[in-house]
Amino acid sequence: MRSLCYQQIFWLEIHYGEYRAKCDCCKSFHSHPDHVDLKAKYDHRVRQAVIDRIFNDKLNLSAVQASMQRDFLVKLSSGYIYAALDHAIRKFDGNEFRKYVLSQFSGVLCIDEIHLGHRVLLLASDPIADNPVACALVSKNDAAHMIRFMRNLDNHGFSPHTVVSDRSHLYPLALEKVWPDAEHQLCVFHVIAELNKLVLDAARTVRRELKPKSIKKGRGRPSRKQQARARKLKAQRVQADKLFRNRHTLVRRRSRMTNKQTKRLNELTSLSPVLRTLRNFSDDVHALFSLRRNKRQAWKIWRRMRRSAKYLRVPALAKALEVLSKATMEKLLVYLDAPLSQRTKTRTNNHVERCNRMLRYLEKIRYKWRRSRTIIRHVLLQFQNWLQIKQNTA
Repeated sequence: MRSLCYQQIFWLEIHYGEYRAKCDCCKSFHSHPDHVDLKAKYDHRVRQAVIDRIFNDKLNLSAVQASMQRDFLVKLSSGYIYAALDHAIRKFDGNEFRKYVLSQFSGVLCIDEIHLGHRVLLLASDPIADNPVACALVSKNDAAHMIRFMRNLDNHGFSPHTVVSDRSHLYPLALEKVWPDAEHQLCVFHVIAELNKLVLDAARTVRRELKPKSIKKGRGRPSRKQQARARKLKAQRVQADKLFRNRHTLVRRRSRMTNKQTKRLNELTSLSPVLRTLRNFSDDVHALFSLRRNKRQAWKIWRRMRRSAKYLRVPALAKALEVLSKATMEKLLVYLDAPLSQRTKTRTNNHVERCNRMLRYLEKIRYKWRRSRTIIRHVLLQFQNWLQIKQNTA
């Protein structure tokens, strides 16, 4: 039987016993070591090396075959690799996994969905305990499937006091039916991104006003007045281009800006009063969702922003203030009730978003699974691998 040895062909000599039953059933029995399977060509070390290359090194099938051939001189077929995945999923114990996650459940759930072709994968994770909780592969992203997914979580003992999600219309109805007493925390990151987009749209309008239109040149040598006009238009064009290249400094947090970026920001805000208003709005948004803020201070900033005449005169900022309605703000400020050490993890659903990005990357770029069985198999094995790495590093 083949085993692993770096750049060497290594064979195991297995001695086993064969016994015949004393009854008339004509059955025989074999004894073999625990680290090998009966009539197998490779031991468990080969199988584990294949699993590690798929889930830890993020290699696809052909890369796994090339790696095993290069490192251990073992030539594996694609069927053996798929058989190794099937063996790994058969060893996965869903009840034990659920008991472990439930024992560490913090009471906060992040829920999101990921679209995989014509299927939708619903995911739930615990951001404080840093654990994946559950998944469900459905055919459509609608309220019925979301309610069923949440009810299954509730039946298994997950009763969160806070549920973090994006601004999808599916979550309020589902939460009201399944967990009516749970607080609904909207993802602050998604809301800030939406507000930043409106601010940049307003900056784009200012840039169009700054950038002059081309003037037709007449015949003959231009006069001094025309030359001065051309120089002025050229300077305006340079300023408009500078605004386009550095537009993101209008929405960047001041604590994360370098001295060079701060200098460019001051140059941009001097171009137009509207740009100065946009920057003041961004500063107020960052102050509104500060981690070291209490609810009384946050509502005071919000009321000042809603009454600001400068903000209401800019159409994009008026639309942004409509996004920050009172009902939305009540769901955005739920994280302020949590301890300061947990606010970073509970005010966004970035924890489950990272799971989504990893699964989308592996599904679309590496393997392109399309069957339901293979998608669920890989997601559950990723959950198991996640917990194994966490337990080994603890």
